[in-house]
Amino acid sequence: MQRFKLDKLKKVIVTEVTCTDNSNSVIALSLALGVFLAFSPAWGFQTVLAISLALFLKLNKVLALITVNISSIPPLIPLIVIAGYQTGALVLHGEFQKEVPDLMDVRNLGENYLQFALGSLVFAIMIGVIFYLVIFLILGRYRKV
Repeated sequence: MQRFKLDKLKKVIVTEVTCTDNSNSVIALSLALGVFLAFSPAWGFQTVLAISLALFLKLNKVLALITVNISSIPPLIPLIVIAGYQTGALVLHGEFQKEVPDLMDVRNLGENYLQFALGSLVFAIMIGVIFYLVIFLILGRYRKV
């Protein structure tokens, strides 16, 4: 069953990437938008934002939806939270924190929300830009439109 889902997902991704209606920059921006939103502090609204922004910016909605859902993969959730928290520490205090509170506890996250939200936003921008550049370069090399 799991293999069938992965095969179907792979087919959808390949179809969307190879679609000649989209330029390499549209594909890269669509994927980067999803990654940006996945790492942003907009949890709970990421899917709605991905669809809305993809429509508004005339990007590929399917690709944006695929990448925004990386924040739903259980092993990545703590890494995304810690990356945002530590980036916030770097921005606000000039250094990473040696000890990280249990951010999966809502009280601890609430006490440190400004640091987490600011850090998540900065980290999301950085990872989105990097992702865009990498995908755009890869598409430029292997996909001629």
